[in-house]
Amino acid sequence: MNLLEYALEYASWGWAVLPLTPGSKIPLPGSHGVKDATTDPSVIRQWWHDVPDANIGVAAGAKSNIIIFDVDPRNGGDETWDRWQLEHGSLPNGAQQLTAGGGTHNIAVYDDSVRSCKLGDGLDLLSDGRYFVAAPSVVDGREYEWEVSSDPFDGIGPFDIPPQWMSAYRARSRSSSNHEMRDDGGLIQGNRNDGLASLAGAMRYHGMTEAEVLAAISVANETRCDIPLPSSEVRQIARSVCRYDPGGDVAADRAAGESSARAILENARADTGRLKFHTATSLLAQPSPPRWTVKGWLPEGAVSMIYGESGAGKTFIALDIACSIAAGIEWCGRRTKHAPVIYMAGEGHYGLRQRIASWCTSHGVTSLDNLIVSSKAVDLDTPGAEAEVIGAVREITKEQAAIVFIDTVNNHMTGDENSAQETRRMLNSCSIVSAALGAGTCLVHHTGHASDSRYRARGSSAWKASLDASILVKNDDGDITVKCTKMKDAQAPEDIAGELAPVDLGWIDEDGEEIMGAVFAIGTAPERQSPRKPSRVVDMMRRYRNAWEHGGREVRDGKPYVSRSALVDYLETHLGVTHASAKQHAKASDPKKTIGALVSGNVIKKHTEGAVVGWTMEDLDWRNSMMAILGKGE
Repeated sequence: MNLLEYALEYASWGWAVLPLTPGSKIPLPGSHGVKDATTDPSVIRQWWHDVPDANIGVAAGAKSNIIIFDVDPRNGGDETWDRWQLEHGSLPNGAQQLTAGGGTHNIAVYDDSVRSCKLGDGLDLLSDGRYFVAAPSVVDGREYEWEVSSDPFDGIGPFDIPPQWMSAYRARSRSSSNHEMRDDGGLIQGNRNDGLASLAGAMRYHGMTEAEVLAAISVANETRCDIPLPSSEVRQIARSVCRYDPGGDVAADRAAGESSARAILENARADTGRLKFHTATSLLAQPSPPRWTVKGWLPEGAVSMIYGESGAGKTFIALDIACSIAAGIEWCGRRTKHAPVIYMAGEGHYGLRQRIASWCTSHGVTSLDNLIVSSKAVDLDTPGAEAEVIGAVREITKEQAAIVFIDTVNNHMTGDENSAQETRRMLNSCSIVSAALGAGTCLVHHTGHASDSRYRARGSSAWKASLDASILVKNDDGDITVKCTKMKDAQAPEDIAGELAPVDLGWIDEDGEEIMGAVFAIGTAPERQSPRKPSRVVDMMRRYRNAWEHGGREVRDGKPYVSRSALVDYLETHLGVTHASAKQHAKASDPKKTIGALVSGNVIKKHTEGAVVGWTMEDLDWRNSMMAILGKGE
């Protein structure tokens, strides 16, 4: 079936469809978005006759008689979805789609009392006024597809929303409606980009700088947009608006203080809702193709992250990239943007000097004035820190920088990296510094300590949600793999493999012994493995493994073992579910809960020691992967 045939099939089910720009989630230019969605075959045929490769959008809500529970793991949706089901009951059988971003669209029957909303980090409820991208649409080179066992083309229909889910939704709605209206205005819904652009334009007209505009609309984005835009889009709005000359400088000319600021905000609010026209010239300021600091790896002006376990070689990779940009040479065969690089070093300045010297020796570089390194760590999330950093950099160079490296995140913030609010405060500070310097941001960060977190950045899911690109550095007995784990606006590049090669610096220590340096040297990248498709059983197996880690990695009869008390404790302390709900998931008699599903699927087996009940892992692949952590396995 081609895209037109899929669109017609959806329409025959009563699902209203709309055409999306090929390769994207955005409605075709000139359309009215979800308002145009229809089941009329003649209109649909005309749309796909005009644009045969248009992606397919399906309207949620009354138009299609469906509601979508949208799970986005890139924004922490997996954990939120897990908690939701643990607290309110498992996902009923029904149509489920696998998204291009690795998440799921879970299709439910429409209920006119349900409104579109955000149920938690990475978990959105889509109803009237919203739409979702439908199979076989392709975004960023990845295809949407229906989950094999939950495919509506095989007759699997939407599920009825369970009563306990509706109760949880209503409780959330009552809580939201009881909140007092903030004095920073109402929510910006619908076209959030235009809403923020209008606010930014008003501030620019009154003389605010790009850094000031970015700081203000970043806060407005977090507190007033439903749902917030990605940080890269917010920075693009500030950058585009500030290309125009201001109409005046209210703050400098009138020193009107708070009253002036309020006037700007009121003008912006009044301006948001009115009809406006733009010249074509103004539209040219929104570039569509991505620009790169490192081709294929670090988008220009973006927020990126390099992360890995302690000792994996994160700083070697970060410095390899930073030095390549500063020197204007390719990085691992990829073109770089030649411009100053700001490197905020949080620890080990002697070691950092050694590594930079090793890089220069290895690449035949005798001077590197474009690499500007801090003398100490600065807590960027404290008052006045942004101005201190910007002022110190401007003492060295007046040029616009390519990128600001923060190595490491932990050494440059006082807040709790596990707190979404404090994470956003830190990211806003980084954005202000980078915007003032005309640069992107690259955070160097650690992974979690638990084995199931070895390949995830540590802390709040807000870190991952904010990123335009992320790079994982893995070190397996000296074999280093550099892997792109997120690339928001382009196809992810192939992995890069290599090792640390020794470099003779010609340095000696106080005893006259030779000091050797090291530098990252590329080799052959390993083949990518196709990711396994998500399933309920795999989610429950992962939950069992996490409980095993949490409970101290117990073993019985040569197999990983989890006791009932260990599982209950993990669910309560790690996922925050109630004690009653956790006990339900530890019952083998309920096939819809964790233990019941795994026992009925012969994944685990009951193991009793006196009055203590537990279960051993019987699945060979999972058993071996878990035992390998202990240095054992078959």
